[in-house]
Amino acid sequence: THANCTVACDGTSLFVGFLNNEQIRATSLTLTGDIRWQTELGYFVPKFGYAASPCLFESLAIYAGDNRGGAFLAAVHRDTGEIVWRKARNDVDTYSSAIVAEINGQSQLLISGDDRVAAYNPATGDELWSCPGTASATCGTAVWKDNMVFASGGHPARQTIGIDATTGNKVWEDGVKCYEQSLLVAGEHVYGVTDDGIAICWDAASGVRRWRHRLSGPISASPVLVGNLIYATNEAGSTWVFEANPTAYRQVAQNQLGDAAFASLVVCNAQIFARVASGNGPQRQESLYCIGEELQDVE
Repeated sequence: THANCTVACDGTSLFVGFLNNEQIRATSLTLTGDIRWQTELGYFVPKFGYAASPCLFESLAIYAGDNRGGAFLAAVHRDTGEIVWRKARNDVDTYSSAIVAEINGQSQLLISGDDRVAAYNPATGDELWSCPGTASATCGTAVWKDNMVFASGGHPARQTIGIDATTGNKVWEDGVKCYEQSLLVAGEHVYGVTDDGIAICWDAASGVRRWRHRLSGPISASPVLVGNLIYATNEAGSTWVFEANPTAYRQVAQNQLGDAAFASLVVCNAQIFARVASGNGPQRQESLYCIGEELQDVE
Protein backbone atom coordinates (compact mmCIF):
# COMPACT_ATOMS: atom_id res chain seq x y z
CA THR A 1 0.00 0.00 0.00
CA HIS A 2 2.70 2.54 0.94
CA ALA A 3 4.23 2.84 -2.51
CA ASN A 4 6.22 5.77 -3.88
CA CYS A 5 4.64 5.81 -7.33
CA THR A 6 0.96 5.61 -8.31
CA VAL A 7 -0.65 5.39 -11.75
CA ALA A 8 -3.96 5.92 -13.56
CA CYS A 9 -4.70 5.44 -17.28
CA ASP A 10 -7.41 6.85 -19.55
CA GLY A 11 -6.65 4.51 -22.44
CA THR A 12 -4.35 6.92 -24.30
CA SER A 13 -2.17 8.44 -21.55
CA LEU A 14 -0.73 7.50 -18.16
CA PHE A 15 -1.01 9.79 -15.14
CA VAL A 16 1.59 9.21 -12.44
CA GLY A 17 2.14 10.64 -8.99
CA PHE A 18 5.42 10.17 -7.13
CA LEU A 19 7.50 11.68 -4.36
CA ASN A 20 10.44 13.75 -5.60
CA ASN A 21 12.61 15.84 -3.24
CA GLU A 22 9.77 16.34 -0.72
CA GLN A 23 7.34 17.32 -3.49
CA ILE A 24 4.54 15.35 -5.11
CA ARG A 25 5.24 15.45 -8.84
CA ALA A 26 2.37 14.77 -11.23
CA THR A 27 3.49 13.39 -14.58
CA SER A 28 1.66 12.36 -17.73
CA LEU A 29 3.19 9.84 -20.14
CA THR A 30 2.20 8.40 -23.47
CA LEU A 31 1.60 4.65 -23.55
CA THR A 32 5.07 4.30 -25.08
CA GLY A 33 6.69 6.09 -22.15
CA ASP A 34 7.28 9.59 -23.52
CA ILE A 35 6.74 12.43 -21.01
CA ARG A 36 3.83 14.71 -21.94
CA TRP A 37 4.12 17.09 -18.96
CA GLN A 38 5.25 17.31 -15.33
CA THR A 39 3.87 19.50 -12.52
CA GLU A 40 4.95 19.95 -8.90
CA LEU A 41 1.81 19.76 -6.74
CA GLY A 42 3.01 20.54 -3.23
CA TYR A 43 5.30 19.85 -0.30
CA PHE A 44 5.03 16.33 1.15
CA VAL A 45 6.54 15.04 4.40
CA PRO A 46 6.40 11.23 4.15
CA LYS A 47 5.93 8.74 6.93
CA PHE A 48 5.60 5.62 4.76
CA GLY A 49 5.94 7.16 1.32
CA TYR A 50 3.26 8.23 -1.18
CA ALA A 51 0.29 5.91 -1.72
CA ALA A 52 -2.73 7.67 -3.29
CA SER A 53 -3.56 6.86 -6.92
CA PRO A 54 -4.70 9.68 -9.24
CA CYS A 55 -8.42 9.94 -9.93
CA LEU A 56 -9.64 10.88 -13.42
CA PHE A 57 -12.69 13.11 -13.87
CA GLU A 58 -13.66 14.72 -17.16
CA SER A 59 -10.62 16.84 -18.19
CA LEU A 60 -8.94 16.55 -14.77
CA ALA A 61 -6.49 14.25 -13.03
CA ILE A 62 -7.01 14.64 -9.26
CA TYR A 63 -4.24 13.86 -6.77
CA ALA A 64 -4.55 13.41 -2.98
CA GLY A 65 -1.57 14.59 -0.94
CA ASP A 66 -2.51 13.93 2.69
CA ASN A 67 0.58 14.32 4.89
CA ARG A 68 1.81 16.04 8.03
CA GLY A 69 3.62 18.80 6.13
CA GLY A 70 0.74 20.44 4.27
CA ALA A 71 -2.06 18.13 3.13
CA PHE A 72 -3.98 18.91 -0.05
CA LEU A 73 -6.15 17.77 -2.92
CA ALA A 74 -5.08 19.07 -6.33
CA ALA A 75 -6.59 18.79 -9.80
CA VAL A 76 -4.54 19.27 -12.96
CA HIS A 77 -5.67 19.50 -16.57
CA ARG A 78 -5.02 16.18 -18.26
CA ASP A 79 -3.76 17.78 -21.49
CA THR A 80 -1.50 20.51 -20.09
CA GLY A 81 -0.64 19.67 -16.47
CA GLU A 82 -1.88 23.09 -15.38
CA ILE A 83 -3.21 23.13 -11.79
CA VAL A 84 -6.95 23.88 -12.08
CA TRP A 85 -7.71 23.83 -8.34
CA ARG A 86 -5.93 23.02 -5.09
CA LYS A 87 -7.58 22.67 -1.68
CA ALA A 88 -5.90 22.32 1.71
CA ARG A 89 -6.77 19.45 4.04
CA ASN A 90 -5.79 18.81 7.63
CA ASP A 91 -2.10 17.92 8.06
CA VAL A 92 -2.47 14.21 8.84
CA ASP A 93 -0.57 11.16 7.55
CA THR A 94 -3.14 9.07 5.71
CA TYR A 95 -3.01 7.07 2.48
CA SER A 96 -6.40 6.57 0.82
CA SER A 97 -7.01 7.36 -2.84
CA ALA A 98 -9.88 9.63 -3.86
CA ILE A 99 -12.61 8.39 -6.18
CA VAL A 100 -15.52 10.01 -8.02
CA ALA A 101 -19.01 8.61 -7.40
CA GLU A 102 -22.28 9.54 -9.08
CA ILE A 103 -24.77 9.99 -6.24
CA ASN A 104 -28.29 11.30 -6.69
CA GLY A 105 -27.33 12.84 -10.03
CA GLN A 106 -24.28 14.61 -8.57
CA SER A 107 -20.57 13.84 -8.98
CA GLN A 108 -18.88 13.55 -5.58
CA LEU A 109 -15.14 13.15 -4.99
CA LEU A 110 -14.88 10.80 -1.98
CA ILE A 111 -11.90 10.28 0.32
CA SER A 112 -11.41 8.81 3.81
CA GLY A 113 -8.77 9.49 6.46
CA ASP A 114 -8.19 12.27 9.00
CA ASP A 115 -10.91 10.70 11.22
CA ARG A 116 -13.58 11.45 8.64
CA VAL A 117 -15.04 10.63 5.25
CA ALA A 118 -15.37 13.71 3.06
CA ALA A 119 -16.94 14.56 -0.29
CA TYR A 120 -15.85 17.35 -2.65
CA ASN A 121 -17.08 18.79 -5.92
CA PRO A 122 -14.55 17.24 -8.34
CA ALA A 123 -14.85 20.17 -10.76
CA THR A 124 -13.99 22.86 -8.19
CA GLY A 125 -12.62 21.15 -5.06
CA ASP A 126 -15.32 22.71 -2.87
CA GLU A 127 -16.27 20.52 0.10
CA LEU A 128 -19.79 19.09 -0.08
CA TRP A 129 -19.93 17.28 3.27
CA SER A 130 -17.74 15.70 5.94
CA CYS A 131 -18.75 12.86 8.27
CA PRO A 132 -16.71 11.89 11.36
CA GLY A 133 -15.57 8.27 11.22
CA THR A 134 -13.09 5.56 10.23
CA ALA A 135 -9.68 6.60 11.66
CA SER A 136 -6.81 9.05 11.46
CA ALA A 137 -5.03 6.86 8.90
CA THR A 138 -6.84 4.81 6.27
CA CYS A 139 -5.62 3.13 3.09
CA GLY A 140 -8.74 1.78 1.37
CA THR A 141 -10.78 3.64 -1.24
CA ALA A 142 -14.40 4.47 -0.40
CA VAL A 143 -17.16 2.59 -2.27
CA TRP A 144 -20.83 3.41 -2.78
CA LYS A 145 -24.26 2.00 -3.57
CA ASP A 146 -27.08 4.35 -4.64
CA ASN A 147 -27.01 7.14 -2.00
CA MET A 148 -24.84 5.26 0.50
CA VAL A 149 -21.04 5.55 0.86
CA PHE A 150 -18.94 2.98 2.73
CA ALA A 151 -15.42 3.25 4.12
CA SER A 152 -13.24 1.46 6.66
CA GLY A 153 -10.06 1.97 8.68
CA GLY A 154 -7.61 2.08 10.12
CA HIS A 155 -5.04 3.35 12.60
CA PRO A 156 -5.31 3.83 15.50
CA ALA A 157 -9.13 3.51 15.54
CA ARG A 158 -11.19 0.64 14.10
CA GLN A 159 -14.41 1.36 12.25
CA THR A 160 -16.42 0.50 9.15
CA ILE A 161 -19.05 3.10 8.38
CA GLY A 162 -22.08 3.62 6.14
CA ILE A 163 -22.99 7.24 5.28
CA ASP A 164 -25.98 8.85 3.57
CA ALA A 165 -24.16 10.84 0.89
CA THR A 166 -27.12 13.14 0.29
CA THR A 167 -26.75 14.55 3.82
CA GLY A 168 -23.30 13.46 5.00
CA ASN A 169 -24.84 11.78 8.05
CA LYS A 170 -23.72 8.44 9.47
CA VAL A 171 -26.30 5.67 9.03
CA TRP A 172 -24.44 2.76 10.63
CA GLU A 173 -21.06 1.72 12.00
CA ASP A 174 -19.26 -1.47 12.98
CA GLY A 175 -16.11 -1.72 15.07
CA VAL A 176 -14.23 -3.65 12.38
CA LYS A 177 -11.32 -2.31 10.38
CA CYS A 178 -10.28 -3.11 6.85
CA TYR A 179 -7.20 -0.91 7.04
CA GLU A 180 -5.15 -1.64 3.93
CA GLN A 181 -7.95 -3.08 1.80
CA SER A 182 -10.87 -1.45 0.03
CA LEU A 183 -14.40 -2.73 0.55
CA LEU A 184 -16.64 -4.20 -2.17
CA VAL A 185 -20.32 -3.66 -2.94
CA ALA A 186 -22.27 -6.48 -4.61
CA GLY A 187 -26.04 -6.22 -4.89
CA GLU A 188 -27.48 -4.98 -1.62
CA HIS A 189 -24.49 -5.97 0.49
CA VAL A 190 -20.98 -4.82 1.39
CA TYR A 191 -18.07 -7.27 1.59
CA GLY A 192 -14.63 -6.83 3.12
CA VAL A 193 -11.56 -8.68 4.32
CA THR A 194 -9.71 -7.52 7.41
CA ASP A 195 -5.97 -7.24 7.94
CA ASP A 196 -5.97 -10.42 10.04
CA GLY A 197 -7.79 -12.45 7.40
CA ILE A 198 -11.51 -12.41 8.21
CA ALA A 199 -14.07 -12.09 5.42
CA ILE A 200 -17.27 -10.24 6.39
CA CYS A 201 -20.61 -9.48 4.72
CA TRP A 202 -22.79 -6.54 5.84
CA ASP A 203 -26.26 -5.46 4.80
CA ALA A 204 -25.59 -2.21 2.93
CA ALA A 205 -28.65 -0.36 4.22
CA SER A 206 -28.45 -1.30 7.91
CA GLY A 207 -24.88 -2.47 8.54
CA VAL A 208 -26.12 -5.74 10.04
CA ARG A 209 -23.49 -8.48 9.69
CA ARG A 210 -24.80 -11.33 7.58
CA TRP A 211 -21.78 -13.56 8.15
CA ARG A 212 -18.08 -13.63 8.98
CA HIS A 213 -15.56 -16.32 8.05
CA ARG A 214 -11.90 -16.71 8.92
CA LEU A 215 -9.56 -17.13 5.97
CA SER A 216 -5.90 -16.66 6.96
CA GLY A 217 -4.05 -13.41 7.51
CA PRO A 218 -2.36 -11.13 7.27
CA ILE A 219 -3.97 -9.59 4.18
CA SER A 220 -2.83 -6.41 2.44
CA ALA A 221 -4.43 -6.79 -1.02
CA SER A 222 -7.96 -5.60 -1.73
CA PRO A 223 -10.57 -8.22 -2.68
CA VAL A 224 -11.74 -8.23 -6.29
CA LEU A 225 -15.29 -8.86 -7.55
CA VAL A 226 -15.68 -10.76 -10.83
CA GLY A 227 -19.29 -11.52 -11.70
CA ASN A 228 -20.66 -13.10 -8.54
CA LEU A 229 -17.28 -14.24 -7.24
CA ILE A 230 -14.90 -12.52 -4.81
CA TYR A 231 -11.14 -13.15 -4.97
CA ALA A 232 -9.16 -12.44 -1.77
CA THR A 233 -5.37 -12.91 -1.59
CA ASN A 234 -3.28 -12.95 1.58
CA GLU A 235 0.37 -11.98 2.11
CA ALA A 236 1.46 -15.64 1.86
CA GLY A 237 0.17 -15.92 -1.72
CA SER A 238 -3.04 -17.86 -1.02
CA THR A 239 -6.15 -16.77 -2.89
CA TRP A 240 -9.67 -17.68 -1.79
CA VAL A 241 -12.54 -17.54 -4.27
CA PHE A 242 -15.98 -17.32 -2.70
CA GLU A 243 -19.47 -16.28 -3.69
CA ALA A 244 -20.82 -12.78 -3.18
CA ASN A 245 -23.65 -14.42 -1.27
CA PRO A 246 -25.28 -12.77 1.76
CA THR A 247 -26.72 -16.04 3.03
CA ALA A 248 -23.45 -17.69 3.99
CA TYR A 249 -19.76 -17.97 3.14
CA ARG A 250 -19.58 -20.35 0.19
CA GLN A 251 -16.10 -21.14 -1.07
CA VAL A 252 -15.50 -22.03 -4.69
CA ALA A 253 -11.72 -22.52 -4.72
CA GLN A 254 -8.43 -21.88 -2.92
CA ASN A 255 -5.15 -21.57 -4.82
CA GLN A 256 -1.50 -20.84 -4.07
CA LEU A 257 0.77 -18.67 -6.23
CA GLY A 258 4.25 -17.82 -4.95
CA ASP A 259 4.75 -17.34 -1.22
CA ALA A 260 4.34 -13.57 -0.88
CA ALA A 261 1.64 -11.28 -2.30
CA PHE A 262 0.81 -7.70 -1.35
CA ALA A 263 -0.63 -6.33 -4.61
CA SER A 264 -4.33 -6.63 -5.46
CA LEU A 265 -5.32 -8.85 -8.36
CA VAL A 266 -6.32 -7.10 -11.59
CA VAL A 267 -8.90 -8.63 -13.94
CA CYS A 268 -9.16 -7.55 -17.57
CA ASN A 269 -10.64 -9.27 -20.64
CA ALA A 270 -11.19 -12.59 -18.81
CA GLN A 271 -7.58 -12.63 -17.62
CA ILE A 272 -6.26 -12.29 -14.08
CA PHE A 273 -2.97 -10.48 -13.47
CA ALA A 274 -1.14 -11.29 -10.25
CA ARG A 275 2.10 -9.86 -8.88
CA VAL A 276 3.70 -12.25 -6.39
CA ALA A 277 7.12 -13.21 -5.04
CA SER A 278 8.90 -16.44 -4.15
CA GLY A 279 11.93 -17.10 -1.96
CA ASN A 280 13.82 -14.98 0.53
CA GLY A 281 16.91 -12.81 0.57
CA PRO A 282 19.11 -12.89 -2.55
CA GLN A 283 17.00 -15.76 -3.95
CA ARG A 284 13.77 -13.75 -3.81
CA GLN A 285 12.13 -13.59 -7.22
CA GLU A 286 9.23 -11.29 -8.07
CA SER A 287 6.94 -12.32 -10.93
CA LEU A 288 3.92 -11.04 -12.83
CA TYR A 289 1.50 -13.79 -13.85
CA CYS A 290 -1.35 -13.71 -16.35
CA ILE A 291 -3.98 -16.40 -15.71
CA GLY A 292 -6.66 -17.18 -18.26
CA GLU A 293 -7.16 -18.07 -21.87
CA GLU A 294 -4.84 -16.55 -24.48
CA LEU A 295 -6.62 -13.75 -26.32
CA GLN A 296 -6.79 -13.95 -30.09
CA ASP A 297 -6.15 -10.94 -32.30
CA VAL A 298 -9.27 -9.62 -34.00
CA GLU A 299 -8.92 -8.74 -37.68
